[in-house]
Amino acid sequence: ERQLLESEAGMVRTNAEARCRQSSRQTLVEIHPFTCMVQEYAGNGDLLQKIKKYGFIQEDDSRFYFRQLIEALVYLKSLEVVHRDLKCENVFLDSCDNVKLGDFGFSRYMHAGDESRTFCGSRAYTAPEVLRSRPYSGFAVDIWSAGVVLYVMVTGLMPYDDRYPRKMLAKQLQHRITFPSRRPLSEEVKRLIFEMLHPVPTKRKQYPQIIKSPWLINTPYRMRIEERPSPPSTDTSED
Repeated sequence: ERQLLESEAGMVRTNAEARCRQSSRQTLVEIHPFTCMVQEYAGNGDLLQKIKKYGFIQEDDSRFYFRQLIEALVYLKSLEVVHRDLKCENVFLDSCDNVKLGDFGFSRYMHAGDESRTFCGSRAYTAPEVLRSRPYSGFAVDIWSAGVVLYVMVTGLMPYDDRYPRKMLAKQLQHRITFPSRRPLSEEVKRLIFEMLHPVPTKRKQYPQIIKSPWLINTPYRMRIEERPSPPSTDTSED
């Protein structure tokens, strides 16, 4: 268990923390006889908590969170790192509501063209090629999971019912995605989700295309910074 913790903490430090502000900082602390992992404080909890609190997240706010999440994944890809356990519970929010991607326990290095066979992540967020025990690209799997995260944000629901794995897989392979009629969504966000959840990995929308999609293209990447009051003036000169 300690080895797994060290692996996760090391992956975060060497691959994400140095430049990717959207990755949660983590370190190990020895409190005999335990080894504890301490991560950056998420002042606003995680994305799932926010969704449960409000029922869903409005599209304008979802754009902000999703753009930051995609930027984190783009940076990880530049380092040839795949996350492989992307879900709402692993998307943390700091005190200013900035996204902090965490839980790198299943992450690993993968070069372009590499494939894996390891089953990772939560079934509800898992791509069909993983469910079918086929060799898969970790980057394509991360894109699928990000598409599920986006669906959950804007609807408050899961796109597939993972209580019935065979039915879920059949629906995924048929590329069937339904949206709740009681919650109107823009055609742009529905199209983006549809293209990210393509059952064929090579036909799945890639990161540059996601950023340039009609739904996301006008959303600038930015960090919210806590506003602090200006210090009192020390000027004692008289007029």
